[in-house]
Amino acid sequence: MKYLISFCKDFRMKVLKLTLQEVQNLTNIPLKTISSFENGNSTNINHLSIYYSLCETKEQRKQFLDGFANAMKKGNNND
Repeated sequence: MKYLISFCKDFRMKVLKLTLQEVQNLTNIPLKTISSFENGNSTNINHLSIYYSLCETKEQRKQFLDGFANAMKKGNNND
């Protein structure tokens, strides 16, 4: 799970180029909830939909899905 959480945080910052505050403003999801997920304090996989829903282009959606698959693969190889 740690690879998936790390991927989500990196995806938000590097691809979506959004701060936690901007994510909160766009989604109405409390900043504390998003931060908790990205710091591994919440493992609610429903939060994954946040990142996908914030993708503005087809390319970003593909990049998210590819990154998600790679993170899952890493996690399975190291468990």
